[in-house]
Amino acid sequence: MKRCYIRAFAPFFVFCLLAGTQVFSQPTAPAGMKWEVVPALTDEFDSWDDTKWFKSLWNYGVPVQMLAENSGVTDGKLWIKATLDSNSTRWFETSRVWSKTQINYPMYTECSMKTAHISAYNTFWMNNGDINNRDEIDICENNSKPSITSKTDWPYLMQSQYFITVNRNDERAKGNFDNRNLSAGNPLRGVKWNEAYHTLGVWWKDKNNVQFYLDGEPAGSVTTTRDFTRSLNIIWDLWTIDAAWSGGIANPQDLLNDSINTMYVDWIHTYSLVDDGSVHIEEEASAAGIEFFPNPTTDQLTIRLPESPQEEAQVQIYHSSGQLVKTEQLAGETHHLSLRNLPAALYLLRVQNGDRLGFQRIVKQ
Repeated sequence: MKRCYIRAFAPFFVFCLLAGTQVFSQPTAPAGMKWEVVPALTDEFDSWDDTKWFKSLWNYGVPVQMLAENSGVTDGKLWIKATLDSNSTRWFETSRVWSKTQINYPMYTECSMKTAHISAYNTFWMNNGDINNRDEIDICENNSKPSITSKTDWPYLMQSQYFITVNRNDERAKGNFDNRNLSAGNPLRGVKWNEAYHTLGVWWKDKNNVQFYLDGEPAGSVTTTRDFTRSLNIIWDLWTIDAAWSGGIANPQDLLNDSINTMYVDWIHTYSLVDDGSVHIEEEASAAGIEFFPNPTTDQLTIRLPESPQEEAQVQIYHSSGQLVKTEQLAGETHHLSLRNLPAALYLLRVQNGDRLGFQRIVKQ
């Protein structure tokens, strides 16, 4: 194994990349939750693992031609290479790597990636569906060498976005980020996508919220109006098109240069957010003399305090993704909390009454 990643006992984890000098702290798990590795979507790429990945070869528009032989794993790297077929209208030969496993929120994934230095999208994305109906999260669509020379910012832009498409009607928005806006101490600040391996990540928090990450820092977010409803596959591909929105079509001569025509992925790590299995949350609620019932529940939860609530007594409800979804003042020793407008999920309740503090996990069905 050429590198290690270390997850601390505390509710956060740190990746230590032995192949480089960067150590990035990843999102902190919400109280009562932990990040759990998803082995089927985690890979060091020491070899090609056909239990995890396959080559999905449907084509984009002209001039793209997807080929199985244009991707693989060599020397500890996943690679996708663009080559030239000068005798075809589909002269941009390339490939696509697709996960066999799907995943849903709440989850976090990141990969270490370096782009081909050609005018093409080097992508790391998630998708399920087709042009008519789909959910899609584009973590990056990097183009370090746009042939439209006026696009001088593109070698630094992540091009993050989402689509929720229903009957060919797209809801979409960008959570774009310029890597020149990384913190001053970040060694990858202002480094073009083809010049070093960048760590690109996404925390898919819930049905409406997505947070992107770059090199250990938050890098833009999106909030949807429609709900994400599908589990998604993880995908990499490399492609070009003659359009301004892509940065312009690739120069065919660049595809003959093996020093610039290949994108590389060093590793991918993927996590699901799960209950940490500890008992201290329920014990704190019990020790505080606070009762919660029924649990599981549907539309209403009763909270019973051992004494009258003080002036600032309140209950806060957190979704398992960490998002605060509701705050309510406690009206009496017995308080009826409406959950009618919350989706079915696992929640963490925090009840504060003076010096008395209680936590409780609840399941809304």
